[in-house]
Amino acid sequence: MKLATYGSAERVGVVVADQIYDLAACIQASGRGDPNTATDMLSLLAMGAAGLESAQAAISWAEGNGDPELRLPLDQVTLAAPLPRPGKLMCLAGNYASHIEEGGGSYVGKEKMIPRFFIKPCTAVTATDQPVRIPPSTAFADWELELAVVVGKSGRDLTPDEAEAHIMGYTIFNDISARELTFRTELPEQEGDYFFDWLVGKWLDSFGPMGPWITTRDEIPQPDRLPMRLWHNGQLQQDANSGQMIFSPAEALSFVSQFVTLQPGDLLSTGTPAGVGHAKKVRLQPGDHIRGEIEGLGVLENPVEAL
Repeated sequence: MKLATYGSAERVGVVVADQIYDLAACIQASGRGDPNTATDMLSLLAMGAAGLESAQAAISWAEGNGDPELRLPLDQVTLAAPLPRPGKLMCLAGNYASHIEEGGGSYVGKEKMIPRFFIKPCTAVTATDQPVRIPPSTAFADWELELAVVVGKSGRDLTPDEAEAHIMGYTIFNDISARELTFRTELPEQEGDYFFDWLVGKWLDSFGPMGPWITTRDEIPQPDRLPMRLWHNGQLQQDANSGQMIFSPAEALSFVSQFVTLQPGDLLSTGTPAGVGHAKKVRLQPGDHIRGEIEGLGVLENPVEAL
């Protein structure tokens, strides 16, 4: 299934071809469960496998029923981020050797590394077709196309095999980053400035485009073989494959689960490959357009505006 959030009321929908079905309405009409479980995406994910089974049964019924009241053309709705407010929005840094090297670092080998993760606030989240807004505090904004995994059940201290079973689905994430900030230009340097500025550069409002929907894991049998590409103003900038990441999504989730309890509706974005703007001295500017694609997951595209 392709699970989407849409409209100003943030209803849960299921995308089938060029249509979107209202999930709560389909559950209500079909009698295949409790429609209250589909009032929002976090409520649905909290139901675990049973919630997804109910959703699939309701949509299968609705497709066969043909009631036009249960669906709309996809191009007539406004998609929100599929997880407008993830429980935890976690990201990996330096998970592709090519990205480490384009930034001037050296890839020392997986056996000498651990996954490095950080958290973005939920206020960073925005949807496909919505603007990335660059504030005056940002001197150099950049793109980072990433494969993100959505957690479907709770767990802690998981092995990679166990963590694999906690992945509910996949979506596209663009970890927009402020490589250079402006607010320190008149201040003396202090110890820890670089680390602080690096984190602040990840936290800005609208610097977390996500979408267009969540594709459930049964539709992505080989998540380690997904071509991923990003265009900036029509120019191809990133062209890679998810199989090139250092730590797999399951390995990364396993590591993270040593420190935090994974819960349904958490999201982990798995890092970006080479091709970011900073390495090419190309920064995002108002009026630009970013388009990211990961095979099987759809298209995530955003205009860029000044804040």
